[in-house]
Amino acid sequence: MNLNGIWQSKKISILCRIAWRNLARHKIKTVLTASAIMVSVAMFIFINGWLNGMIIDSRRNIVNYEMGAAKLQTKLYFEKKDEMPSYENFTDWEKYRSALDAEGYASAPRYVFSGTLFSSSGSAPIVFYGVEPELEAQTMRYVPYVDFGRFPQNGNFEIALGTVAAEKLKVGIPARPFRAELENLISSIASNQEDEDFIRSLYNAAGGKRAFWDVRAKETTEGNERMILKKDASPADLDRYWNMLDESGRNDVRINAVIDIKAVPEIIRNGKWEGELMPSLRAEDISLVEAAYEYQDFMGGYLLAEKDEMALNNVLSAMIRAGFSGAVCHINQSVDVKVSGVINSPAPLPNGNTAFIPLDILQDEVGMMLEGAVTELVIREKNAPGSRLPGKSESAEEITSALKRGLAGAGVSILPELAVHTWDEYMQDYLGYEAIENTMPQMIAALLLLLSFLGISNTILLAILERTKETGMMRAMGMTDRQMIIVYMLEAGFLGFIGSVFGIILGCIINYPMVEYGIDFSAMTDVMGGEGIGFRVTSLFRSMWNIPVIIGSGVSATIIASCMAFFPTRRALKMPITESLRFE
Repeated sequence: MNLNGIWQSKKISILCRIAWRNLARHKIKTVLTASAIMVSVAMFIFINGWLNGMIIDSRRNIVNYEMGAAKLQTKLYFEKKDEMPSYENFTDWEKYRSALDAEGYASAPRYVFSGTLFSSSGSAPIVFYGVEPELEAQTMRYVPYVDFGRFPQNGNFEIALGTVAAEKLKVGIPARPFRAELENLISSIASNQEDEDFIRSLYNAAGGKRAFWDVRAKETTEGNERMILKKDASPADLDRYWNMLDESGRNDVRINAVIDIKAVPEIIRNGKWEGELMPSLRAEDISLVEAAYEYQDFMGGYLLAEKDEMALNNVLSAMIRAGFSGAVCHINQSVDVKVSGVINSPAPLPNGNTAFIPLDILQDEVGMMLEGAVTELVIREKNAPGSRLPGKSESAEEITSALKRGLAGAGVSILPELAVHTWDEYMQDYLGYEAIENTMPQMIAALLLLLSFLGISNTILLAILERTKETGMMRAMGMTDRQMIIVYMLEAGFLGFIGSVFGIILGCIINYPMVEYGIDFSAMTDVMGGEGIGFRVTSLFRSMWNIPVIIGSGVSATIIASCMAFFPTRRALKMPITESLRFE
């Protein structure tokens, strides 16, 4: 190193000692300013860790409990997925499942449709999932989370309901009834005093003040307090209770749904042809549809003339894409079933207005006349850990390639109207909402950090004003304005560093119990309907360690604190040296 470099290093060392000595001379201001930075950094680390933990848990729940890593569906189903077009289905799903199985993927068939479920106490709109119980358990993790009863079994006309639907319909074991509700239930199902005492023994009265989030708190009066099912009730007692409810008919329900069957209409009246069909068709589909029909004057409409099956399929696809109502027939259907269990999983969707029913009972006229059709295959890599989000191996491209390889080995190919769509493609709306939910608290935390830095700027400005005479003497002795700026920036940087170190320590201390244990909000989500509070979690909210943010917040706080001293210092140094020496 040359002499100039040594001299520059020595000057920087001297300036650092001056800046450090200034901190020691003004201990109270140093402690207060560093404390503000410490709190801001700690809060930023805590909020960031908590939000990221909620986001990761929500995404895991979507994959593990709601929809798997990806779905195989018709392309038109995905385009209209919000409408749940059950007529967009496919058959021979077994060959696709076998092909995926050979390539290391588990899959489960589903038929998804909407309808209304009626019980003796009311009705509720429900999304129904026709499933193969054994295969569903291999791909989805909600199946074991049956609080009461059991998951439906093949061959039985029975369903499992989410907790929200069960409470609305008043089926299954009530977990948080009011005393009057419980007494009415006891009088309707208990045949003797022993049974009455047994049921009452399973509940405790909720003590204390009602929470503000309890939407039914207004129903609480003296003698009609909320009753809570004991968490330590034995499985044997719950089974006995369930059987009593079952025998009373409380769990008997009826499905009322519409079967949608797509078919090319034989006749289209002139009004529907001109007013509905033609304006809604894509430009490239108009000639295709026109070629399939002939106008018949005496009928006042168009008669189907096309007989080729492939051409008819293309015409039907064009009509479905256009949303033409005449291409879908609607048949009302009712199915009587029994509630076999109530699901209470870590994710809101299976716990909501949902029902799971064996796929095999929906096949014929007694069910939904499916004749082997399903709306989707839910796909997940075999033995994928629940803690892992889908990666490259579970992308649409990888799964599609694996499916084609598996089918080629069996000498068949995938139908052109089918496609694989991943969970994040399906959840675009939720991911957008998630980003909004995440932004606001992050902005608040960043604002706290900014306010502390404004405090630093103010503190430095006051320090400069108090030391105006001293600053003038140092400038008169030869210290340049540039060196004075460096001293004050170093002083602010040291403040930021001290506050950041203690802020990181405090933030990690606060975050540790949230990472290890979390906060249980199950009582609040129960009385709010069990549907969560925006994120896809229902009870335990955990934080996570975000090492880059923890380190980055400390480094950023130090750099920003140092930079915040630049402008007030430069402003103060505009005062002439002679005036500085006379300043009192």
